[in-house]
Amino acid sequence: MDPSQRTSGALLDRAGADVAQLLKRFENLVALAPVSGRDRNTTAVEVYQIEIETAALIRAAEDILSLTRSLKEAWLFGQLNTLGESKAALKTDEDAKVVAEGLQRLLKGQEEL
Repeated sequence: MDPSQRTSGALLDRAGADVAQLLKRFENLVALAPVSGRDRNTTAVEVYQIEIETAALIRAAEDILSLTRSLKEAWLFGQLNTLGESKAALKTDEDAKVVAEGLQRLLKGQEEL
């Protein structure tokens, strides 16, 4: 996976685009579904459009599956960089420093006894 594609923003954008494409294709299929006494030529054109939209719908679903597979692989191999320098990580580092200082004071206090 390209490093620029590993950020949470890029992943969310890709997921949003994939879902939007899937919904668009499904809406197109539903719009083509009504059959109301048309002639053979119109029906044949609509059947062809339905086949094209169905293939595109399948491709959109495959894109979503590809995204989930890429996310799983990146997560397993440690290439997923979604955290970055977040507030939670900074808070955790600060808390760890406070705990370490407290332990140092506690050890010094016991050494003096």
